[in-house]
Amino acid sequence: MTHQHQVPGEASGPGAVAVGSNHGIISTGDAATIDNRTLHLPAEAVRAPAEVPAPPGLNNLPAPRSAVFVGRDEDLARLGAAMDGGGAPTVVHGLGGMGKSTLALHYAHRHLGRCNPVWWVPAETPDGITLALADLAAHLDPYANLTATTSAEAAAWATGWLQSHEGWLLVLDNAEAPDDVAPVIGPLTTGQHLITSRRATGWHHLAQPLALRTLDPDASADLLMRIIGEPGEPDDGSDDGSDDAPALAELAAELGHLPLALTQAAAYIQHTAITPASYLARLRRYPARMFAASATDNHERTIARVWQLTLQAIAARDPLAVDILRTFAWLGPDDVPRDLAEALHDDPIAIDEALALLHAYSMITLTPRTFTVHRLVQAVARTPDPADPHRAEQTIGTARRRAVSLLVAALPGDPLFNVAGWPRWRELLPHIEALATRVAPEQDDEHTDAIWRQTSAFLQSEVRLDRAVALAERSVAACERLRGPDDPFTLASRSILGSAYRSAGDVVKAVPLLIRNRDDCERVFGAAHEETLVARGNLAYLYGVTGNLDLATELHSRNLVDCERLLGPDDPHTLSSRSNLASAYREAGDLGRAVPLHEQSAAGYERVFGPDHPETLTARSNLAFAYQLAGDLGRAIPLHEHVLTTRERVLGPAHPHTDLARELLTNARADTPR
Repeated sequence: MTHQHQVPGEASGPGAVAVGSNHGIISTGDAATIDNRTLHLPAEAVRAPAEVPAPPGLNNLPAPRSAVFVGRDEDLARLGAAMDGGGAPTVVHGLGGMGKSTLALHYAHRHLGRCNPVWWVPAETPDGITLALADLAAHLDPYANLTATTSAEAAAWATGWLQSHEGWLLVLDNAEAPDDVAPVIGPLTTGQHLITSRRATGWHHLAQPLALRTLDPDASADLLMRIIGEPGEPDDGSDDGSDDAPALAELAAELGHLPLALTQAAAYIQHTAITPASYLARLRRYPARMFAASATDNHERTIARVWQLTLQAIAARDPLAVDILRTFAWLGPDDVPRDLAEALHDDPIAIDEALALLHAYSMITLTPRTFTVHRLVQAVARTPDPADPHRAEQTIGTARRRAVSLLVAALPGDPLFNVAGWPRWRELLPHIEALATRVAPEQDDEHTDAIWRQTSAFLQSEVRLDRAVALAERSVAACERLRGPDDPFTLASRSILGSAYRSAGDVVKAVPLLIRNRDDCERVFGAAHEETLVARGNLAYLYGVTGNLDLATELHSRNLVDCERLLGPDDPHTLSSRSNLASAYREAGDLGRAVPLHEQSAAGYERVFGPDHPETLTARSNLAFAYQLAGDLGRAIPLHEHVLTTRERVLGPAHPHTDLARELLTNARADTPR
């Protein structure tokens, strides 16, 4: 008998396989060997992906986290238009907690009848994408997992299936970086991709961006009310909670109309059965605890946790970016000048890159000149929390002091007379106001005091007297605590406060304060010092306002002589003294003295400050009024017209001084004989 010997490693016969040289899956058409196990599979187990149909209605969509979905109809319509445009994939981007995943989930649920399969892919990591695609392969073909040795092979099979079929929808949720999803999106052109991401930039080569914004105020209040009202919503005509409407609106504004924050707050209110007003009070008193509070077991879905993870990712790439975020948490949220951030570092490119990184993660919105920070991001960033390494109390205190220093350095000099600096003042004013609300008075130091004092002077020129008074009062309190009652800065702050009281019409407070300040200046500086002259002039002006014209005229006359002698004829204090004396004569009815002094005053202001300076226009207005009182309407009316036209151009048509010029012109014209 002849024996034939089989050589190991060679195959022989139909359906045979080699022994010793095959690993993993071995398919013969009627069976497969997997890890040395033989499985008998039907013929369809070896079909190519293109030959496998999708089961009807295939999807793995999670249920929405909440049945409440309001205020996003317009966003759904925009998303639908972008997805149906037939162009590049769409990426919905925005701040963590904005509701990107919720929007995508509702969109996907609404398209279950139009697309098949509809597959939800957690895209935080490349491994997560691979596993989700491998899971899709298993659902498309039960044998795909049996004929693949790794998740990567199964994912490749799913990619092959998607390449060869149409009408599907992939939702890649919470993509960390464009490069993570590019390998999936790049080869697939036969279906639709919807991406959600905190990343706002880097998508231009891959997807069309769709920015998601916060809810509008009405939708925010509606969201709060719907969650708070369920379950147990009254159905018997009893109180429907409408009395809470103002508190809900205030709470929604405090939370910046951010969906996750609103949902977190509403769930807490419902769970603890407190009122919206009580929640708001707790939020303001215990911000760190409330940002982290959760009415469910899902503590990962709180504002504090979502943004802590984001800050960790940012800090790992550029610690300067986190420093910027903490620093500007103390200023206003909108239109922060970029040059303030540029002052933080000697290297402008480092600042550019840090701002770009914050913008990429949707923590700020960046423009060529400014950037915007969501107010709730600011609130979290400036709230100490021992559980968050990025929000240690000492670190946040350092950021507060840094913000104060930046503003001090950015303030234009001489807020009363430096008109060229007024646009900058107006640019910085919202950030100064925000800082004043966020720094407690007991935290005031010499730097914040300088900000409050100078800002009060500027606000008086803007005729915003309530805020001018409040900031001057704070400056005086800080100066007296830090420097003592006789310090020159304390006396200067009292002078500004007295002027603010006088301008606001509060003579009861203004008179004793300005008398005290005049006396203190004479005692500390002497009668011939500039600060004493200013204090005396302020008091004299107040006497004129209160009708004590004889005393006002006496003090103004003395002040003008001393100013001309000590400071010179063209010093701003001398010009002011001359103008004030002219006004005192005019109010006393002594037009023979008033008119020449007003003429000198107008000429002096124009010579020193120029024809369009607000002080020059005030001097001309006073002169026009003196002409009017003297019956010289031929000179009064054209001068009133000139002042009005120039103020409209320089100050704007709605400025209080423009309104006054308009009123004076109307009155002068009414005096014209017919």
